[in-house]
Amino acid sequence: MECKKLNIWTASSFFIFLTYLVFLVYPIVTVLKQALIHEGQFSLANFVTFFSKTYYSETLVNSFRVSITATVTSLVVGTLLAYLFSMYDFKGKKFLQILIIIASMSAPFVGAYSWILLLRRNEVITKFLTNALHLPAIDIYGFKGSILVFTLQLFPLVFLYVAGTMNSIDNSLLEAAESMGSFGFKPIVTVVLPLLVSTLLAAPCLYL
Repeated sequence: MECKKLNIWTASSFFIFLTYLVFLVYPIVTVLKQALIHEGQFSLANFVTFFSKTYYSETLVNSFRVSITATVTSLVVGTLLAYLFSMYDFKGKKFLQILIIIASMSAPFVGAYSWILLLRRNEVITKFLTNALHLPAIDIYGFKGSILVFTLQLFPLVFLYVAGTMNSIDNSLLEAAESMGSFGFKPIVTVVLPLLVSTLLAAPCLYL
């Protein structure tokens, strides 16, 4: 029986590894190979052409801007919500956790397209922001719109990862900090954050 279980797990692991090679590693290697070949020979000419044109270089810079900003905002939102849900009890807590989990399960394309439909011009949310609250409409196709969509799409992953770590933190550590005169926001900085450093560094790897 143990041998049969071992064979099943080995076959499953091999299948997952093979799928990873075919659908992730192979396409990346193929793209890199094509990028390093010019007129049948090894060359960096394609990279020189890419970086010499302003259009491509600006696109690369904007991609880094969006990626870095969305990573920071997702970490901030996800960590704050994880702290709120881990340290406090309030009505609707379980329901909101379920909604966050469901949001983390949605496909990125579906989430992005949904926000485009909700926040484009003449839609309900846009009209409410401009007419009722007198706020400027969000340009869903611009930099701010991209950050908003990425943050809303990615923060659930950070939330789940950080919340798991925070739930494992011994409350006696916070009680000890308070007994030594550390109150308010200070225990969070001196006790909680140092314990979350590895988690906060690893969380972005879930969606990068």
